[in-house]
Amino acid sequence: MSRPLAFVRELVLPVPGPEDKRADLERLLDTLDLEPIVVPLRVLRALPDTVRQREYKINPVIGVTEDGYSLISVHTDSCVFGVAIDIGTTNMVASLWDLSRSRRLGHLGLTNPQSILGADLLSRIHHCMLHRDSLPHRLLIEGVNTLLERLTEASGLRPSQVHACCIATNTVMSHFLLDLDVAHIPVEPYVPVVHRPGVRLAEEIGLKINPSSVVYIFPNAGSYVGGDILSGIIATGIHRSEETSVLIDVGTNAEVVVGNRDWLLVGAGAAGPALEEGVLASGMRAEEGAIYRVDIGDDGVRFRTIGDSPPKGICGSGVVDLIAELYRTGRIDPFGRFTEKTEVVIRDGERFFQICGSRGGLIGVSEREIENFLRSKAALYTTLRVLLEGVGLNFSDIKTYYIAGALGSGVRVEKAQLLGMLPGVPSERFVAMGNTSLKGAEKVLQDSALLTEVKEVLSKVTYREMNAEPMFMNYFPSAIPIPPSATQSI
Repeated sequence: MSRPLAFVRELVLPVPGPEDKRADLERLLDTLDLEPIVVPLRVLRALPDTVRQREYKINPVIGVTEDGYSLISVHTDSCVFGVAIDIGTTNMVASLWDLSRSRRLGHLGLTNPQSILGADLLSRIHHCMLHRDSLPHRLLIEGVNTLLERLTEASGLRPSQVHACCIATNTVMSHFLLDLDVAHIPVEPYVPVVHRPGVRLAEEIGLKINPSSVVYIFPNAGSYVGGDILSGIIATGIHRSEETSVLIDVGTNAEVVVGNRDWLLVGAGAAGPALEEGVLASGMRAEEGAIYRVDIGDDGVRFRTIGDSPPKGICGSGVVDLIAELYRTGRIDPFGRFTEKTEVVIRDGERFFQICGSRGGLIGVSEREIENFLRSKAALYTTLRVLLEGVGLNFSDIKTYYIAGALGSGVRVEKAQLLGMLPGVPSERFVAMGNTSLKGAEKVLQDSALLTEVKEVLSKVTYREMNAEPMFMNYFPSAIPIPPSATQSI
């Protein structure tokens, strides 16, 4: 049976007497019989009163670390709860779990509050380098604590009842989370402060849960191979497979993993984001009210929203559908420019194709946004091509393509293939995975034995820097236009 990142033990401690004068902590640790175990001073201070009030019958909560255990609480009257969190550059998502019963209690997403400092990581790093302050850290912690508060409140819990947290995020964001210096990450030789943050206590970071809760932060394999990628590998299980598989994660960047149980090769696309909320003016997360299907026919534009609710914006799969349909019907040319047959409106001085209106304004896409999309899809396709060619494989050699991130929430493969975003292999080879970063964090939260697997994955990862890769620069320009067919191959 798997042991979660935090668990409870029912103990009856021997009552002290003339023949047993062990200290309270010795008595507890001898009965608990787990080692090595760290006992925070906060917990130690609560020990004497708690064991005597409970007449030496206690239910201590123990957290699992990478090299042992940590005593989180001397006693709990309830189940043990934990939270898995994916912190992205644009969005953050969390799920609340009853770890005693392995049951998910809630799920919630928010926009990353750091967005006020800029949509991209470099803008936020520049802020730190210019102002030498901790504002990005404070904004991030504020956002995470808001998630924790709303999740627990919706489930009738208090944040203090959360005893474990598992966080997957990119390298820069993990540094912001821990309030570490990011100034050396974007400049050669691209050195972060830490690769393996490991397990920390909640009070060290500023998380408003049980102060002694264990907080596991996925390690990174480099400045551009973050814990979110390693978490995605854990979620898909490609590190256990004999066959070589591919993980494609499209979020703020286009990231690709190629590998199997023996080796893992990672690359990140050089172009900016295309599918994230905040990048498209009409963009939003895949949640209720988001347009996720678009079809254009003789009778005009037809669309569907998540929950069949009134439209609020358009999510990643909807963006792919929309641009593919604009191209299929001749409303944009291969470079994303509107043709004469396209009915456009002017919004903020730009030509704009409108799907519909909403309370928040027009929902649709501008030529500039289409251009950004084409560059991102080219970065994704080229990264995949370069990685496969580097190990002597063709697109057709891969039996399973796991699709994650903004592209992994209900994308129609044939539409992405039409645009040249995905290779032209049979559609049944593509498996939509949704948010693999969160799913990997949820797995580790529920099964602490995976901490060892994460270390093994880390040792197998090799990163190829696409910005300095001649093959990438050669292939990228020709991948920008929309191809006339989906039969590209290598």
